[in-house]
Amino acid sequence: MFSDALLQNLSVRGLCDDSRRVKDGDLFFSFPVDGYETFARDAIAKGAVAVVAETAAPEGMASKWIQVKDVREARLEAAQIFYKDPFAKIAVHAVTGTNGKTTSAFLMDSMLTAAGHKVALLGTIKNKIGEDSVPASLTTPGQLDLFAFAARAVDAGCTDLVMEASSHSLHQGRVAGIRFRSGLFSNLTQDHLDYHKTMDAYFEAKKLLFTRYLADDGVAVINVDDEYGAKLFDGIDVCKKVSVSRLGKVGADISPVGTVSSTEDGLEFTVPKISAEKFSTPLCGDFNADNVLLVLSWAHAIGLPESAMREALATVRVPGRFEKVWNKGGKHVIVDYAHTPDALERVLATARGLCRGRLSTVFGCGGDRDRTKRPIMGSIAERMADRAWLTSDNPRTENPSAIIADVRAGMVTDKFVVVEDRAEAIAKACASLEPGDWLVIAGKGHEDYQIVGKTKHHFDDREEAVKAMEKC
Repeated sequence: MFSDALLQNLSVRGLCDDSRRVKDGDLFFSFPVDGYETFARDAIAKGAVAVVAETAAPEGMASKWIQVKDVREARLEAAQIFYKDPFAKIAVHAVTGTNGKTTSAFLMDSMLTAAGHKVALLGTIKNKIGEDSVPASLTTPGQLDLFAFAARAVDAGCTDLVMEASSHSLHQGRVAGIRFRSGLFSNLTQDHLDYHKTMDAYFEAKKLLFTRYLADDGVAVINVDDEYGAKLFDGIDVCKKVSVSRLGKVGADISPVGTVSSTEDGLEFTVPKISAEKFSTPLCGDFNADNVLLVLSWAHAIGLPESAMREALATVRVPGRFEKVWNKGGKHVIVDYAHTPDALERVLATARGLCRGRLSTVFGCGGDRDRTKRPIMGSIAERMADRAWLTSDNPRTENPSAIIADVRAGMVTDKFVVVEDRAEAIAKACASLEPGDWLVIAGKGHEDYQIVGKTKHHFDDREEAVKAMEKC
């Protein structure tokens, strides 16, 4: 359908599939949704050179209308031509799972960089090419943004691209056109059921990374301690797959030997299949032990040197992931992105293991998202913390009080305090700390905003915590 000559004849200067972002010279891809004709006319009015669509041209638009059988296939074909097939020129590595994607991606980036590779990174916190980075807006961008980013990375001399692959992007085919050199699976726990509806459907979306998008000679590295990970490992047929078990599951390809030491200072353990010497990192907790072991196994599988693994483990820092924002006077404050039941349970379990006094948590649940996890998270906080401060977390278009009521439905004791204003909740929780106490502020992590209605307001849990502790 498309060719380089056709794009040149049309004087195409860019590709776009969002009428709000059309620039002069763009080729606009229109999908068969309600109002598509209005979107197409808006695109032309903004300077689009033509519209690509599956429908016939509306009246008066025939000269700037390209009808195709499948607009998704046409978009992919055009992207491969316009961006000069960048994914054929760079090794792409992806990690998927409910929790641990960001930490794993940061570790992968750090290990590749320490091994002398020039790396691009796409993830929840930031997108970067070499040392240049910008904040991320989506865990996994749209297809055209992916191609544009990869083309810039190739032009900058990057040899590798590390990315977080969300279930939405896999299910929606945003990663079509990529053949991943490696894929990692961390775990699967309840989240995004507002979109996927069932855990089985959620799993099938994640599975696509390994069944549809992994290169023929690609490597799959899978945490088989997770029940869905074990199911995935047994159910895929790929060139090379590596099973990883922190718990020493029988038959796993890679496991640590002896105990995993987890203290306030970090983790230390030995992985005989990789090295006879212990690995150590300032990252804390069993959940990070899972992440570290997964990425070490990946690095070993793709042949990175042990020195690069050790350098990355010693230096990596992940914003908003069990981030220690206060540790003075025996009082400890942690900020973490935990916004799912499993993530909240894991981060509280880690803090409980380190805490010598009382453990408190400040958390809420996001609006316009999976409501079924709210009472579960309330129950977890009640069971694992000495006190919970229930508050707002990106309420979006929902009433914050109604969200908190959903959380409270899972709680049967009075071990909680409701403070709807998040800044006030953090301040009061901080003021309640005594020497030896720990406070986990969960849900937003690295985010520096609060979404109320449809508006983003500046808000950073880390800033609020430091400000509050300085007054204590």
